[in-house]
Amino acid sequence: MKILILLMLFLLTSACSQQDVYNSAAVSKSNYSKSVIAATALSDDGKLTVVVNNQGVCLWQNNQQSTMPQCLPADHAQHIEIAYISKNNQFLYLSNRVSVKQYTTDNLQIVGEWQVADNIINDISASKSGQLLLLGFRSGKASIIDTKANKVTTFQKHRLDINAVSLSENGQIAFTGSSDKKAQLWNTSTGKTLFEFSHASRVNHVDISSDGLVGFSIDAIKDRKFWNLQTGQLIAELGTYLKFMEVNDSVFSTDKQLFLTGSPRQVLQLWRVADGALLAQWQSVMENGRASVLSVAMNVGRSETIENAKSIKSIHASNSDGIVELWHFPVD
Repeated sequence: MKILILLMLFLLTSACSQQDVYNSAAVSKSNYSKSVIAATALSDDGKLTVVVNNQGVCLWQNNQQSTMPQCLPADHAQHIEIAYISKNNQFLYLSNRVSVKQYTTDNLQIVGEWQVADNIINDISASKSGQLLLLGFRSGKASIIDTKANKVTTFQKHRLDINAVSLSENGQIAFTGSSDKKAQLWNTSTGKTLFEFSHASRVNHVDISSDGLVGFSIDAIKDRKFWNLQTGQLIAELGTYLKFMEVNDSVFSTDKQLFLTGSPRQVLQLWRVADGALLAQWQSVMENGRASVLSVAMNVGRSETIENAKSIKSIHASNSDGIVELWHFPVD
C-alpha cells in the first residue's frame, strides 16, 4: 500500500511539473530551401541564417524577409558539412571537414582558408571577433587559428575523437568533448588543461557561456551537466527522465540563467541553469519526413503577442528542411 501511495505521488508530481512547461505556437516561419540542405547555421542573436544546399550557399537576414539573400554559386557548397557564424555577425565559416574557409558576411568575400595536415574536422567554433577559430579533429587534436596573423597552433587534447568544441567570446578558453569520455576546459594560448570532467560515455556536445564561466556537457547515455568553470564544480543536471537525449546545437542566454537546446527529434527545449529545470518546449515543423533542429538562437526583445510580459526571449530554430522558425518566451 505504501509503495502504491508513493507511486501515485510521483505520477502526480510529474504531471504537475509537466503542466508548468511553457509552450506556444511559432510566431513566424520562413522556408529558405526547396531542396535537401547540407548545412545550416543561425547567428547567436537569430538575425542571420546561412543555408547550404546543392544550389549554393545563401545568407539570409531573418528580420528582412523581403530582401533577397546574398548567395554563392554551387561550387562553394560542394562537400560542405559544417557552417558557423561568428558572434559579432561579421564572419561566416564553411567546412568540408578537410579545410575551413572564412567569408565576410557583408559581401561573402573569402578572407582565408586553412587545413591542418591530414586531420578531419568534427566541429568548429570562433571568438566573438572572429579572429580566433577553434577546430576539433577526429585525431583528438585541436587547433587554434589566428585568422589575422595566419597562425595555427595545434594541441593533442584527447585520446580519441573530439566530437564537439566551444570557444569563449574572447577566445582565451576552449571547452572540448571527446569519445574518450572526457570534457576538457583549457587555455588556448598554452594548451594547459584547467579542468577535466569525466562522463559515463562519449561526450557528444559541449557549450560554454560567452564569458567562459559556465559550461554544459552531455554524453551518449546519461550525463547532462552544467559546470561552474571557475571552480570545476557541478551546478546542476538537466531535469529529464529521458533515457537517451541528443543535442545538435545550444546557446546560453547572456546572463547565463537560461540554456536553449535543439535536438534531432524536432524539439527545442529551454532550461534553467541554476537547477536544470525544463521551462519551455517547442516543436519544429516537419515538411519532408523528419526535420532535425540543426541550429538555435536566443535574444531579448519586446512582444505584444504575450500579455503582461515585460520582455520576451526570442527563440529561433533552423532545421534540416531549411525552415527557420521564431517563438516568444515571456520573461517576468
